[in-house]
Amino acid sequence: MTFTAQYTNAEHTTVSRSDMPGSSIPVDLGNRHYAEIVDAGVTIAAYAAPAPTGEDVNAERARRIEAGVIINVTGYAHAIHVTCRNEDRHNLSGLAFTAQERIGAGDTTTLTTFRDGADVMHDLTPPQIVEMRDQSMAYVEAVYAASWTLKAMSPIPADYATNATYWPASGL
Repeated sequence: MTFTAQYTNAEHTTVSRSDMPGSSIPVDLGNRHYAEIVDAGVTIAAYAAPAPTGEDVNAERARRIEAGVIINVTGYAHAIHVTCRNEDRHNLSGLAFTAQERIGAGDTTTLTTFRDGADVMHDLTPPQIVEMRDQSMAYVEAVYAASWTLKAMSPIPADYATNATYWPASGL
């Protein structure tokens, strides 16, 4: 019987055999299928990671958006970690709406307390709240654009998630 074998994971704990499509054989001499590979003297080919998909890129995009971005606003000495989950963006939009109402009424000094992604409290003026919202939304837009560029590549680079040059800087 002639067959080939290949590791099916990076940890090299399972193998597949060409004569057993879809097999996932434990690397254990007590397993008769694995023992047959060893007894036949078959060299087990290295694990080959599957090519990244658009769904993989979407998951990395979501991870980066949720992790957020470090923002610096005009006239404020501290960096602000803004997480960009849906509920965070909703909250920040509400704060920015109120800030814009205050600015429209001529109030640019009333402080609003904002708890950032690192649980640090920041007292910000209405213009700073609006600026923080604008910068965080610009980051989300840039992450989306980067993901679309990656998804348009054929093939998607294997290092799409770890190569910082593909994504906007977050400061994290």
